[in-house]
Amino acid sequence: MKDLRGKNTLVTGAAMGMGKSLSRQLLLEGARVTLVDIREEALEAAREEFDKLGDVAAYQCDISDRQAVYDMAGKVKQEFGAIDLLVNNAGIVKAGLFMDKPDELLEKTVAVNLMSLFWGTKAFLPDMIARGSGHIVNMASAGGILGVPYISDYCATKFGAIGFTESLRQEMKLQGLGNIKFTYVCPNTVGTGMFAGNKPVKGTRMLEPEDVTTKIIKGIKKGKARIYVPASVHMAALLKVVLPVPVMDLQCRVLGVTTSSEKMTGRDDLK
Repeated sequence: MKDLRGKNTLVTGAAMGMGKSLSRQLLLEGARVTLVDIREEALEAAREEFDKLGDVAAYQCDISDRQAVYDMAGKVKQEFGAIDLLVNNAGIVKAGLFMDKPDELLEKTVAVNLMSLFWGTKAFLPDMIARGSGHIVNMASAGGILGVPYISDYCATKFGAIGFTESLRQEMKLQGLGNIKFTYVCPNTVGTGMFAGNKPVKGTRMLEPEDVTTKIIKGIKKGKARIYVPASVHMAALLKVVLPVPVMDLQCRVLGVTTSSEKMTGRDDLK
């Protein structure tokens, strides 16, 4: 998708953070953008802000609710048209020891961060298959490559996002649908409210949303299957493969990976 002008795009979690930043950049690229978020007031504020930049629409939806996603998708197709680019960006995280986390929190994290990818893909992929083209971007994380203490449930969902994306990419190729692209994005910690209180790993800094979304736009245009921000995240993936587990664990302790999320507070709400 080298040229985004006139393309119908949809971004979940679009009312703030990386979703809002990416939506703005898509509009500046000339794309038509559908904003999806559960926060009604923030969503409407984003729509009003972006209205002067191009063709934008907004739909409130709890993307962890399968039927709500299917209903929203039906309205989008009818009112906005078939989607060319789907970005599954919405996510939640809450730090804490695994055994201290309520079951309801674990279920909510999996529902928002992983199951919603299934529902969004099932809702919008059929139109892409019908025309033989399209692109789906799934937001993973550096925490989808290395397991990080205190956010075990979050990491599990991001490992899942990577596996889901890779599997679908290969499935489509086997069906002769290689023109439908699939991308997963693995950023280091981004300075949004979601990661408030996180301590950057040694040698890194807290990323700004635009650091990531600029790379996503470039990656979409190049049809990249994997996007790492910064590039050192890719190095972590390689080291994990070649280093013995005790050595990798030691490196994570020395660099502060193991304690980076210990005092993370995040947002008060889990929407």
